[in-house]
Amino acid sequence: MSSSKNSDQVFEYQRLKRILQIIEERENVIKQQSSKIKEEVVEFRKNFWDDITINLEELDDVIETQESIKQQSNVLAQKERHYGKNYQQIKQLQRLKNQPYFGRVDFKEEADNEENQIYIGTSSLMDEEGLDFYIYDWRAPISSIYYDYAPGPVQYETDEELVKGEMTLKRQFVIRQGKMKGIFDTAVTIVDELLQESLSQSANASMKSIVATIQQEQNRIIRHQGSKILVVQGAAGSGKTAAALQRIAYLLYHHRSSLQANQVLLLSPNDIFTSYISNVLPELGEEPVNQQTFYDFLVKGIESNLIVETPFEQMEQLLIREDKQQKENTVKYFTSIQFMKDIQSYLSFLNYNDLQFRHIRFRNELLISNEEINAYFHELPKAMRLSNKIEKIQLWLLQKIKVLQEKEIAANWVQDQMELLKKEDYMKAYHEAEAEEEESSIQDEELILRKRIVRKAFAPLIQNIKLNRFVHTLRMYRELFNQWAPVDRKSEWKTYSKYVLNDLHQNKLPWEHAVAYRFFKGEIIGHDADQPTRLIVIDEAQDYTPFQFAYLQHVYPYGRMTLLGDINQSIYSYTTTDNPIQEKADSKDIERIVLTKSYRSTKPITDFTTFFAPSNEGISAFDRQGPLPTVIQLPAQSNYKNALWEIIEGKKKEGHETIAVICKSMRECEKYKELLEDDEEINLIRSNTKTYQKGVVFVPVYLAKGIEFDAVIVPDASEHNYNTENERYLLYTACTRAMHDLTLVFMDKPSPFIKEIPKEKYSFRTILERN
Repeated sequence: MSSSKNSDQVFEYQRLKRILQIIEERENVIKQQSSKIKEEVVEFRKNFWDDITINLEELDDVIETQESIKQQSNVLAQKERHYGKNYQQIKQLQRLKNQPYFGRVDFKEEADNEENQIYIGTSSLMDEEGLDFYIYDWRAPISSIYYDYAPGPVQYETDEELVKGEMTLKRQFVIRQGKMKGIFDTAVTIVDELLQESLSQSANASMKSIVATIQQEQNRIIRHQGSKILVVQGAAGSGKTAAALQRIAYLLYHHRSSLQANQVLLLSPNDIFTSYISNVLPELGEEPVNQQTFYDFLVKGIESNLIVETPFEQMEQLLIREDKQQKENTVKYFTSIQFMKDIQSYLSFLNYNDLQFRHIRFRNELLISNEEINAYFHELPKAMRLSNKIEKIQLWLLQKIKVLQEKEIAANWVQDQMELLKKEDYMKAYHEAEAEEEESSIQDEELILRKRIVRKAFAPLIQNIKLNRFVHTLRMYRELFNQWAPVDRKSEWKTYSKYVLNDLHQNKLPWEHAVAYRFFKGEIIGHDADQPTRLIVIDEAQDYTPFQFAYLQHVYPYGRMTLLGDINQSIYSYTTTDNPIQEKADSKDIERIVLTKSYRSTKPITDFTTFFAPSNEGISAFDRQGPLPTVIQLPAQSNYKNALWEIIEGKKKEGHETIAVICKSMRECEKYKELLEDDEEINLIRSNTKTYQKGVVFVPVYLAKGIEFDAVIVPDASEHNYNTENERYLLYTACTRAMHDLTLVFMDKPSPFIKEIPKEKYSFRTILERN
């Protein structure tokens, strides 16, 4: 190491130590202030009324008393705000103690010969006088040069001017728990932690060149401003999710006047992944965005009495059912754009014929029949949109209910309800009547009580009308398959329909129909999606069907989209042949960025999986070394329990903290977990699991999407388990979850996909049967 480099490192270590000391001292001061304020607030609340003179004899006295109360309240509120501000500052300082800063740029302004060292972190830290910055907030104008430029001429824009100058140094730090883990100088901004640590440990010219290539593409993702839809096709472990989250933070900062956190919708593949990335934006200093799974997004607009199948239940069923091919063909149709068009044809048919309405009943008596509602429906212009017609019918019904409500005030049942009222209800009615008339009568009080009883009784009915529950959308959706068919495909339609009718009659909605029903219902009564949403980010977008993607575009016609995915991990490949991830960027509305470098896994693991990757998208390995993947053959009559136990114990002894046994299905997970139940504390990840702990987990491959583990074991990589092209996607996805260690086990014959891999790319061994 050169003396210059050594001197630089000593300086950085000493500076970090000094900054941590300043943070600690600042935190202690604020904590003392907060403690004192808290005591003052408690004491102030205790004596609040003692310091107020209550005098209500004259009008002037009343006003003076009110002013005194107001002043006391303002003083209390000010102290509480001060305490709250201190609390936020303490949280900010505690976050800084973990990682005070992550970057440094040396900047010389054109008009000034002095070179300034700009340290950048998630929030600012200034000296006591508030004149100099120890740390600049990453969203500050000057911090933009760190993200946008390599050393050389740079510029940044403030509210008042454009500042030009030269960046002479760009440096990144890997700081964890207040400890310096790595320092490296770079020409680009590295946003991924694994890359940062790799580069800080091996900062040779070749490594820097590789990383620069990766980061140029990631920075394009972060800063992209052009097309309405940004499609990111990224190999497993290419950093597309990290770049997308950085992109959200970047856009929230640069468009803070027009884009708020509540206008961003982030759709995650499952609850575990949602939990996995939930703290990223707050750590960047941004408010959390609306983050949910697509399943939750759809279900909130579907009747609560409908049981909606999850995508994982659908996958599980498809993996084990006997008529798998027929079901796959059916699912493929029901998730296609053609089915969406068929629904639109059916809706047009309904618009010119009859809709299905429910009777409006009150206290088991018919108020408005469905025939009467349908008659009004036919009075409306035929060319009017269905949703506009329903809006007109809703207003018409509310008017009719208002008239009927007035008539009910004199009904006998209201008198019966009055007799059950409490004394407090009569007192409220008396005071209400007194406020309306100088001299109230018993008749006035009775009328108020009657109105109140009727209003309360009608409230649920009115609410149901406002929610358009008088429209029987589910019955009409059933009739789509029972009474209607496209004129050119009646026979084919009958085959498709038999798969869904039985479920619908049991109030079950298959997953492939969840988006179709939401679309159908929305076209009739209006789409209730969150309209202010202006940016939609979809992770694992390769698993979205053409219908699902078209629905999101239909609901958010003005929203911009960022789609992240890997076509090699299309585990729902039988439904996603027309997925936008697979399209070429041949539209002015779509720009496609491809990330081919994978650095989650070691080079041997990436090389191994590349040979059976489903697509022709290029994948190149990041040069991080590790052991070859291991393929283990067990005898046909092997004691599987002992063999699996031995493999897991071996991984634990090697120091791996997260070990995943990734199976093809949940049924397979349960089988192997039950096998080891007496010997090992093992967690089973299910579709409703929110988080996972370190240790050994069993997880089906469709729930492992987007997650990484130190070591992965595929317990049955045999020919009978992974042999179809759809199962190729599953095996590839399972193997690419491994960061450091990959083991595949089989009995009898290996999967044909393993046979596609040159033997020098993995280590092969046999575990012999023990007596």
